[in-house]
Amino acid sequence: MSAQQEKFLSPLVGLLSGFLNGVTNAAGPALAIYLYGLKLDKRTFVKSLATIFVTTKLSQLAAISTWNLLNWYTIKLSVLVLLFSLTGFYAGLKTQDRVDQAVFNRGLLVLLALIGLLLIGRAGTQGS
Repeated sequence: MSAQQEKFLSPLVGLLSGFLNGVTNAAGPALAIYLYGLKLDKRTFVKSLATIFVTTKLSQLAAISTWNLLNWYTIKLSVLVLLFSLTGFYAGLKTQDRVDQAVFNRGLLVLLALIGLLLIGRAGTQGS
């Protein structure tokens, strides 16, 4: 994508991913597609996506706490999920150094395609 396209699309993708995150808590695929379109190297891609996720989750934490949805059950569950997420993130960082950029790009596209197929499958099987 050209620099001109990036200047135009950045705010739109930001709004779309924010909306998707607010409605479904699933902005990841849209962000990954956009960042892939920027042709970032794997380290920059991962750093960018991680930074966006941390920022988003901190804003969600603020929203949850102001809506009195934060209780001990939620905190315990969140800490448990956080531990698994950080473990997986650490393993991914260690693995990315061993993965060629082309293999990384192919794997990302395969993962996005699988996510797309799963979402299409869910849409077709959900009742009204």
